[in-house]
Amino acid sequence: LKAWPEAVKEKDNIGYTPLQMSFSLKASFEVTPLLLNAWLSYKENRTKWAIMYFRVYTRFCTEDVEVLLSRLFDLYNSNTHTLPPKEIMDYFIHIQLWNGVTLVLDRHNPTALIQTMGLDTKVMADFLSTVGRHCSLTTIWEIIRNEQDLLEGV
Repeated sequence: LKAWPEAVKEKDNIGYTPLQMSFSLKASFEVTPLLLNAWLSYKENRTKWAIMYFRVYTRFCTEDVEVLLSRLFDLYNSNTHTLPPKEIMDYFIHIQLWNGVTLVLDRHNPTALIQTMGLDTKVMADFLSTVGRHCSLTTIWEIIRNEQDLLEGV
Protein backbone atom coordinates (compact mmCIF):
# COMPACT_ATOMS: atom_id res chain seq x y z
CA LEU A 1 0.00 0.00 0.00
CA LYS A 2 2.91 2.35 0.58
CA ALA A 3 4.31 1.67 -2.89
CA TRP A 4 0.90 1.80 -4.61
CA PRO A 5 -1.83 3.41 -2.47
CA GLU A 6 -4.30 3.29 -5.37
CA ALA A 7 -4.26 -0.52 -5.10
CA VAL A 8 -6.91 -0.25 -2.41
CA LYS A 9 -9.36 0.94 -5.10
CA GLU A 10 -8.50 -1.74 -7.66
CA LYS A 11 -11.11 -4.42 -8.35
CA ASP A 12 -10.64 -8.07 -9.20
CA ASN A 13 -12.45 -9.91 -12.00
CA ILE A 14 -15.54 -10.29 -9.79
CA GLY A 15 -15.55 -6.59 -8.93
CA TYR A 16 -14.26 -6.82 -5.34
CA THR A 17 -11.73 -4.42 -3.87
CA PRO A 18 -9.00 -5.74 -1.55
CA LEU A 19 -10.99 -4.43 1.43
CA GLN A 20 -14.14 -6.28 0.36
CA MET A 21 -12.08 -9.42 -0.14
CA SER A 22 -10.58 -9.08 3.35
CA PHE A 23 -14.12 -9.09 4.78
CA SER A 24 -15.33 -11.98 2.66
CA LEU A 25 -12.28 -14.17 3.24
CA LYS A 26 -12.12 -13.43 6.98
CA ALA A 27 -8.65 -11.93 6.72
CA SER A 28 -6.72 -11.50 9.95
CA PHE A 29 -7.31 -8.40 12.01
CA GLU A 30 -3.82 -7.16 11.17
CA VAL A 31 -4.77 -6.85 7.48
CA THR A 32 -8.21 -5.25 7.58
CA PRO A 33 -7.35 -2.01 9.47
CA LEU A 34 -4.43 -1.40 7.09
CA LEU A 35 -6.71 -1.71 4.08
CA LEU A 36 -9.50 0.28 5.75
CA ASN A 37 -7.11 3.07 6.71
CA ALA A 38 -5.88 3.34 3.12
CA TRP A 39 -9.46 3.18 1.81
CA LEU A 40 -10.57 5.98 4.18
CA SER A 41 -7.81 8.23 2.86
CA TYR A 42 -9.95 8.91 -0.22
CA LYS A 43 -12.60 11.59 0.26
CA GLU A 44 -15.22 9.68 -1.72
CA ASN A 45 -14.95 6.80 0.76
CA ARG A 46 -15.70 8.95 3.81
CA THR A 47 -19.41 9.33 3.00
CA LYS A 48 -22.28 7.67 4.80
CA TRP A 49 -23.23 5.67 1.73
CA ALA A 50 -19.70 4.36 1.13
CA ILE A 51 -19.24 3.29 4.74
CA MET A 52 -22.69 1.87 5.37
CA TYR A 53 -22.31 -0.22 2.21
CA PHE A 54 -20.02 -2.51 4.22
CA ARG A 55 -22.94 -3.63 6.41
CA VAL A 56 -23.53 -6.47 3.96
CA TYR A 57 -20.11 -7.90 4.85
CA THR A 58 -20.55 -8.05 8.63
CA ARG A 59 -21.96 -11.56 8.47
CA PHE A 60 -18.74 -12.79 6.85
CA CYS A 61 -16.26 -10.97 9.09
CA THR A 62 -14.32 -12.20 12.05
CA GLU A 63 -15.57 -10.94 15.40
CA ASP A 64 -12.82 -8.33 15.84
CA VAL A 65 -13.40 -6.94 12.32
CA GLU A 66 -17.12 -6.82 13.07
CA VAL A 67 -16.34 -4.70 16.14
CA LEU A 68 -14.21 -2.40 13.99
CA LEU A 69 -16.98 -1.99 11.44
CA SER A 70 -19.62 -1.40 14.12
CA ARG A 71 -17.51 1.52 15.45
CA LEU A 72 -17.35 2.91 11.94
CA PHE A 73 -21.11 2.50 11.45
CA ASP A 74 -21.74 4.25 14.78
CA LEU A 75 -20.37 7.45 13.26
CA TYR A 76 -23.36 7.54 10.92
CA ASN A 77 -26.05 6.08 13.18
CA SER A 78 -28.02 8.01 15.74
CA ASN A 79 -29.74 5.37 17.81
CA THR A 80 -29.51 4.53 21.50
CA HIS A 81 -26.93 1.78 20.90
CA THR A 82 -24.41 4.13 19.29
CA LEU A 83 -21.14 4.63 21.13
CA PRO A 84 -20.05 8.17 21.97
CA PRO A 85 -17.54 9.73 19.55
CA LYS A 86 -14.81 9.78 22.24
CA GLU A 87 -15.02 5.98 22.67
CA ILE A 88 -14.95 5.45 18.92
CA MET A 89 -11.95 7.73 18.58
CA ASP A 90 -10.13 6.01 21.47
CA TYR A 91 -10.70 2.65 19.78
CA PHE A 92 -9.39 3.93 16.43
CA ILE A 93 -6.32 5.40 18.17
CA HIS A 94 -5.73 2.08 19.92
CA ILE A 95 -5.73 0.15 16.63
CA GLN A 96 -3.93 3.00 14.82
CA LEU A 97 -6.72 3.62 12.33
CA TRP A 98 -5.64 7.23 11.85
CA ASN A 99 -8.02 8.02 9.00
CA GLY A 100 -10.79 6.72 11.27
CA VAL A 101 -9.66 9.17 13.97
CA THR A 102 -9.82 12.07 11.55
CA LEU A 103 -13.22 10.89 10.34
CA VAL A 104 -14.51 11.13 13.93
CA LEU A 105 -13.08 14.64 14.20
CA ASP A 106 -14.69 15.66 10.89
CA ARG A 107 -18.08 14.28 11.89
CA HIS A 108 -18.27 15.59 15.46
CA ASN A 109 -17.27 18.66 17.46
CA PRO A 110 -13.46 18.43 17.24
CA THR A 111 -12.83 20.94 20.01
CA ALA A 112 -14.94 19.05 22.54
CA LEU A 113 -13.33 15.75 21.58
CA ILE A 114 -9.80 17.10 21.88
CA GLN A 115 -10.58 18.65 25.24
CA THR A 116 -11.80 15.28 26.54
CA MET A 117 -8.55 13.69 25.34
CA GLY A 118 -6.53 15.89 27.70
CA LEU A 119 -3.62 16.30 25.28
CA ASP A 120 -0.66 18.22 26.61
CA THR A 121 0.10 21.40 24.65
CA LYS A 122 3.56 19.99 23.82
CA VAL A 123 1.97 17.05 22.03
CA MET A 124 -0.66 19.15 20.29
CA ALA A 125 1.66 20.28 17.45
CA ASP A 126 2.23 16.67 16.36
CA PHE A 127 -1.46 15.94 16.74
CA LEU A 128 -2.43 18.98 14.65
CA SER A 129 0.11 18.04 12.00
CA THR A 130 -1.41 14.58 11.66
CA VAL A 131 -4.98 15.87 11.77
CA GLY A 132 -4.17 18.64 9.31
CA ARG A 133 -3.10 16.15 6.66
CA HIS A 134 -6.32 14.17 6.84
CA CYS A 135 -9.16 16.32 8.19
CA SER A 136 -11.10 18.99 6.39
CA LEU A 137 -9.89 22.57 6.57
CA THR A 138 -13.01 23.44 8.56
CA THR A 139 -12.12 20.88 11.23
CA ILE A 140 -8.55 22.08 11.64
CA TRP A 141 -9.73 25.70 11.76
CA GLU A 142 -12.28 24.81 14.45
CA ILE A 143 -9.57 23.19 16.56
CA ILE A 144 -7.15 26.12 16.27
CA ARG A 145 -9.87 28.71 16.82
CA ASN A 146 -10.89 27.10 20.09
CA GLU A 147 -7.40 26.24 21.33
CA GLN A 148 -5.89 29.73 21.44
CA ASP A 149 -3.21 28.70 23.92
CA LEU A 150 -1.60 26.76 21.06
CA LEU A 151 -0.78 30.05 19.34
CA GLU A 152 0.58 31.71 22.44
CA GLY A 153 4.08 33.07 21.86
CA VAL A 154 3.93 32.61 18.08
